[in-house]
Amino acid sequence: MAMLYLLHRFDIDTVVVHCNYQLRGGASDADQELVEDICMHWKMECVSLRFDSLKESDGNFQDWARSRRYQAFEDIKNEYTANLILTAHHQDDQLETILQKVLRGSGIASWKGMEMLEGDLFRPLLNVSKSQIMEFVQEANVPYRIDRTNEESTYARNFIRNHWFPDLNRLFPGWKKNLQKLTERAEEFDLMSDLILKQISKNDHELLREKFLELHSKIKPAILLQFLKNNTVNVEVSQGFLENTDDISGLQSGGKLQISENYFLVRDRELLKVSSRLDENTIHQKIEQNQINRLFKIRGLKFSVQTVPETYSANFLYLDVDKLEYPLTLRNWRDGDSFQPLGMDGSQLVSDHLTNRKIPSTKKKEALILESFDSTICAVIFPNYSKSTALGTISEQVRCSSSTQKTLTITKTKQHGSLST
Repeated sequence: MAMLYLLHRFDIDTVVVHCNYQLRGGASDADQELVEDICMHWKMECVSLRFDSLKESDGNFQDWARSRRYQAFEDIKNEYTANLILTAHHQDDQLETILQKVLRGSGIASWKGMEMLEGDLFRPLLNVSKSQIMEFVQEANVPYRIDRTNEESTYARNFIRNHWFPDLNRLFPGWKKNLQKLTERAEEFDLMSDLILKQISKNDHELLREKFLELHSKIKPAILLQFLKNNTVNVEVSQGFLENTDDISGLQSGGKLQISENYFLVRDRELLKVSSRLDENTIHQKIEQNQINRLFKIRGLKFSVQTVPETYSANFLYLDVDKLEYPLTLRNWRDGDSFQPLGMDGSQLVSDHLTNRKIPSTKKKEALILESFDSTICAVIFPNYSKSTALGTISEQVRCSSSTQKTLTITKTKQHGSLST
């Protein structure tokens, strides 16, 4: 409410988002009502969301709630084309975060706690203490409500806040400032790690294997973690993986070690790199006319120029060669890609076409498109999973006609029979 008042006071264009998890019955509804009333009074747009934690939560309420609200924040930010997501985390929240990480055995690199500005997430009150905020709302007569669940010690954060903070204030005056200094130590550690990393790297994305293996065993895990942090996105790396550098020394060229569900550490001769499952599925391949004339194979697909067949098979795609502009490009489809499917008058988004053809959402991103030099999408090639026998759909612009003499024929390198039509 303090942050909301400041946004109103300085006339900052804001969309307010309130999440009601319905945990406290009437008290939760009263919180929502207060926010909605204040927004109406201050002429601020308000979006209220209600979540049913009993039906949706998988047992870890805090993780589930955080995931739901941040996804909602991101969706609403995109809908309103907003610049930032603001949350009211304050200095006491920061101290609790750092203390939890220390107690859970996290390394020095993680002692930085939360950043004030992290991507599109802005925490403007991060350096303001809770006591300062309470004093401010009382002096400015800002209405607020207390979430009584914060006074319960069910969760680790609440336990630290309710049981430890009072005694630490009494027994160790100034402990908050001392704890905050850990963020400085973490920053120093980051700088030293980056300095060492620069000395043993070919570039930001490639680690020199021999130089890495020559490091002292005590610092290998820290340097490896810094390298992985710089080359992955929000990935939790297990301590076991970091400490198992023997696996890296025995890794053959082309071999890989799994970092997480989506990331791998790969040896490429004398280099170590990070690859993702997305990288492995990414393709952007130029195809020249002379390549097709002598049979071209890629990603389990075979491209060849043939005479017009007497019958057409659903396991093949046939494109009129004379209607193509070279070089062609075989690539992953992107949001916004559209084409004119065979037999349709107008265009259709590739994403909608895949949905209509019953391609599961988990497989959609594996679909490919064949694009002509003039940026016309000539064909959409379905992923290996498909409930139909069709290999894909060609564009109306490259369909074969009675005047077609030769076709660019696309098929899978391994066929399991075909249907003639």
